[in-house]
Amino acid sequence: MHRESRTEALADVHDLLLERRDDVLAVRIGATDLSSVYGLRRPSHLTVYDVQVLASVIGDVVNVLGRARDGFVVAGPVWEHYPDSDRVFRTQLRTTPFQEAGDLRLRRQLLLEGFDGLLREVTLDRANGLTGKTVIHPRHVPLVHAMSVVSDEEFSDASDVLANATGGVAASRYGNKMNEMKPHHAWAERTMLRARAFGVATPDVTYVDLLERSLP
Repeated sequence: MHRESRTEALADVHDLLLERRDDVLAVRIGATDLSSVYGLRRPSHLTVYDVQVLASVIGDVVNVLGRARDGFVVAGPVWEHYPDSDRVFRTQLRTTPFQEAGDLRLRRQLLLEGFDGLLREVTLDRANGLTGKTVIHPRHVPLVHAMSVVSDEEFSDASDVLANATGGVAASRYGNKMNEMKPHHAWAERTMLRARAFGVATPDVTYVDLLERSLP
């Protein structure tokens, strides 16, 4: 955690893990332990990325241990909250996707159980280079798995990137972004690994559908 010693400590951890590379399944970040250094605890309406000293450490861990060439899987920190209806800030789940899927009841259930914070943190985990998550409650498991499924759009983009060995740039088949073959190559490889672990959704399946099947 300490800024003045973090770089050297992470470099030592990196060297140690490389020596035992075949024994390392994943690198786990213990956010609760890290928080204790400063007497902190994030509330259920905030993610670990809202706590700046924690976000800073996560960024450095991914920087040193999450580089594509090393192949280490860095897992997201634990979500430690149970269902909670006591809110301070606005909800973090947009209404529109649930409305379009005709399932506002699911959105209400997720909000009542305080799962919107967990879903947001899982999304931010992946955006910051983390895969998977430590959980402490059985009801968290299917939600984390549902949010880890590769969408058809992601799979389509990754397939196109890996199929092009000459480099260059091309529009996504979904028509909403560009795919750069060399810069996106490592992302595409990791996406395919995630697809092997969590599966790929068909084009007509949204994350709302996956969440609906995850909750009783």
